[in-house]
Amino acid sequence: VEMQFLADLYLTCENCKGKRFKQDVLEVRYKDKNIDDVLRMTVDEAVVFFSDKPRLAKKLKVMQDIGLGYLSLGQPANTISGGEAQRLKLAYYL
Repeated sequence: VEMQFLADLYLTCENCKGKRFKQDVLEVRYKDKNIDDVLRMTVDEAVVFFSDKPRLAKKLKVMQDIGLGYLSLGQPANTISGGEAQRLKLAYYL
């Protein structure tokens, strides 16, 4: 909650516990991980996790190779630095 003259107040949703997905969505699993678990993975972790999916693993590996392995898959775009954004664009074209 944005408050003009006071510090912003952050509340965690009681239903999803801050995971941003409904319970029925969180029940869907792939290799024993739900969408929240996957989005919290770093690129480095995702390269290993998706190693059996060559098309996806190849794209993640490019990101890893240009030094972006520490980024999380669900990281908001507005938290990425200018240099990281340039490297992401480079990864897109590679």
